[in-house]
Amino acid sequence: MTITDYLSSENQIHNELLECRRLFTHAVTDIPKYSTQEKIESEFPGFQREVFSAHKLALKILIDRILELENLLSEIPNINSRSPDTKTLKLHFWKHILELTFNTFVWLHLEMDRSNVRKVFKGPKYGDLSNQNIESVLQYINEENKDINKIAIPLDFCSFSPICDILQINYSESENVRHIKFIEAKSGKVNEDMLETINSKTSDLYFKFFDAYGKKGIKQMDRFFKQMLMLDRSRKLINAKPGVYENPVTSEPPLVILDNNIESIHFSDKITELLEKSEQREFAVDTIDECLVVGVLNRKDENILKLGEFDVRLYVYNCFFNPATLFGTTYPADLPEILNSITLVNWVEGFKSIVLEPVILRTLPEKHLMDLLLGKKMLKLYFNPESFIALCNKNGLKAEFTTKRETNHFRSRSVAKSLVEFNGRYIKLVRDEGVEILGDGTIYEMLFNWAHPTSLIEQMKQI
Repeated sequence: MTITDYLSSENQIHNELLECRRLFTHAVTDIPKYSTQEKIESEFPGFQREVFSAHKLALKILIDRILELENLLSEIPNINSRSPDTKTLKLHFWKHILELTFNTFVWLHLEMDRSNVRKVFKGPKYGDLSNQNIESVLQYINEENKDINKIAIPLDFCSFSPICDILQINYSESENVRHIKFIEAKSGKVNEDMLETINSKTSDLYFKFFDAYGKKGIKQMDRFFKQMLMLDRSRKLINAKPGVYENPVTSEPPLVILDNNIESIHFSDKITELLEKSEQREFAVDTIDECLVVGVLNRKDENILKLGEFDVRLYVYNCFFNPATLFGTTYPADLPEILNSITLVNWVEGFKSIVLEPVILRTLPEKHLMDLLLGKKMLKLYFNPESFIALCNKNGLKAEFTTKRETNHFRSRSVAKSLVEFNGRYIKLVRDEGVEILGDGTIYEMLFNWAHPTSLIEQMKQI
């Protein structure tokens, strides 16, 4: 199949994503005997088996499609890799959407716990599946998934680099318990010899292994031990109680798990409303909790897109830069320069975030969700830090900008990479116990997971 042929199959991608959404959300609860919480609890073993069955169908759809796309992309010459054409970029984007959809397996089987999901991924994804031991992993997956009380998930198909090859859930009907397993698959002669050496616990076999494989063998064994140590630490942190722990990925900062009894409230309903309004015009825009602007841009053509972005920037200007213009005050002569300085965040930038909640589970009507995922509509957001500080104080959480001295102090610390600067300042939360600097996680929750700022403030008040 050529790239042109594949691009003409957008309807197939569209339909498969919707089918995965159905399998993840309501395929099992549509079955009459599992249609209510009471019915599920009375027949939980059967319900769990049906969930595994539905997820295995979604697993096959996504694995087949991701492998097909990767194979097609591998045939494209690397001559223009620094500036790929539009068709190639579109295929890469589709592949990334499928990988983000694959992340849903991890979220659902770790009970949508952001803290747990974060421990399964190390960071950005590097390389293609062809460079992984994917054949042996898929062979294991196919065999294990014949068991109706198990599901094995190959994590290399996710959009981030995982801590191991396989996440497996084994359901024990007698105990009525789901057992979580993290499995690292090793294949090939070198790995077989290495594992035999390690399991023998004898110095003679170690010397024999090092004589056979030299420095490369030593480095490979060193990587294996480090990987197993990180995997063991990460596994022990799944469902860990609130507290401060050693970070399994980096030596510092430490891993802090917080007790959070307040659920985030999302503004998905507002996104839906704006998507509907944008059907009739080039854009639709509104404000969330007095500090966040959300705009939906119609991508019918380039001019409509540019006009929509201009109007969203103008809306931001009227709300936060010079509200008097709403009552007839003349716009300044340098308005174009001011508008260009306003930073709008494209929602798809959040696709790089490990804590991005599954896009396929967003509570949007099917058409609107697909419009966003397949690029027919664009979602732009703007966060105003001054208004957020005012919102915090209004809701009982003391907040202010850091001083220049405080900013320099925090910049010099290792945690600085997880903090967000606003014109050379951080937002600090002032508590009886001390000062806390607002991290990027809170900003990501608002911009990319569509969490109401007010609900996040209520969460932060409980910390």
